Amino acid sequence: MSVFFLWLMVGFSGLAFPVSAQIATPLEVPDLVFWVDAEDVNGDNTVPIDGATVSTWADKSGNGNDLALEDGAVTYLATGFDSINPGLEFPPGSRMAGPNPFAGTFQNEMTVFFVNGTDVLTRNFALSLNGTNRSTNIADGRFSFHAPWISNTVFYDAGACCGATRLQGGFPNALSETTLYTGLNDEPGFRQLLRLDGQAFRDDATGHNANIMRGVHVGSLDSSFPYDGRFAEILIYERGLTLAEIQDVECFLLLKWKLASAPSGCAIDIDVLKTVAVFNEFSGVDNFSLPGNDVTYTIEVTHRSGPAVDSGSVFLVDTLPPETIFFNGDADGAGPETGAIIAATDAPLLDFDPLTDIGFSNLPVAPNDMSECIYTPASGNDPNVRHICISPSGVFSSDLSDRSLVISFRARIK
Repeated sequence: MSVFFLWLMVGFSGLAFPVSAQIATPLEVPDLVFWVDAEDVNGDNTVPIDGATVSTWADKSGNGNDLALEDGAVTYLATGFDSINPGLEFPPGSRMAGPNPFAGTFQNEMTVFFVNGTDVLTRNFALSLNGTNRSTNIADGRFSFHAPWISNTVFYDAGACCGATRLQGGFPNALSETTLYTGLNDEPGFRQLLRLDGQAFRDDATGHNANIMRGVHVGSLDSSFPYDGRFAEILIYERGLTLAEIQDVECFLLLKWKLASAPSGCAIDIDVLKTVAVFNEFSGVDNFSLPGNDVTYTIEVTHRSGPAVDSGSVFLVDTLPPETIFFNGDADGAGPETGAIIAATDAPLLDFDPLTDIGFSNLPVAPNDMSECIYTPASGNDPNVRHICISPSGVFSSDLSDRSLVISFRARIK
């Protein structure tokens, strides 16, 4: 769950808070062929009810490579990760499978990312790109991750097992801890690597032409190889990504699922601009910024990149300059709006209702949340309003383009 709190403390004519940029969606990195996400199980910005069995996990890459339940019961847990974030629970004997997302039956370049938490050390094949195959033959072998194996060791086998083709190492995290795995296989580039939580773990100067004809497999192979844990998100690219691209995707996933492990400089990119203009109700009449005249303040909050900011996570406070008085009336006068606060957004999942998402405070210090924004303004110019609180509902995402929330209101110059 991405959380962002922002306070606007003074009425400057311009105010901006840029944050380090990175991708807004995995689709920004070319050649994504598979993407499933526990925050959007159905691929339409909806999820099952808490505790429901999941029969289909929708592929959000646009390629139609949905996962389908093959055995057991995979369950949606609304707070399955860290008692905060959603996840799909794969108990022993449960598995999902999908088609081969690549163009052919062999692939010598791919980059795989997944976020999971393993509850019990077992003989697991947590994720495979060649179905349930566990052969050691390079011509048609396993492409799998033990995350981790019963020995508390992480194994990554990119096309065979278990010698020169394998990357392995002791699992550094606590059992069941949310963990991001990155596996790259790039035969043309002589690169193979395994990363954990956005950090280098194991690598070598090899690469393999892997058989992947049996498709994506998540969870238990059978009773002898029972995975027991949860998955949050899985991404597969049909290319060996550059290190910069890998770090962009890892940044996106860590901000979303494991904020404490996000590296320095990895941040949601949201900026805020506040402007002021003289209020002119009628065309042809130009007023000036003089005592007794009104001005219009506009606050534009733009989500430029990074994971979506979840419902209830945006809280804005605008503190009025002491030389102004809030106008609790028709903010645009002869214009089409009728309220004291005018709001507009092009973020498709962000909702704004002035009756519930706007509050006011007459306190001398800025409030910390909406529970402190309980003052009821008097009609007309109310000098007691010192802070305007804004807390939209819904999800604030940037998708493939910038998305904004724009708020405006009137104030009189004393």
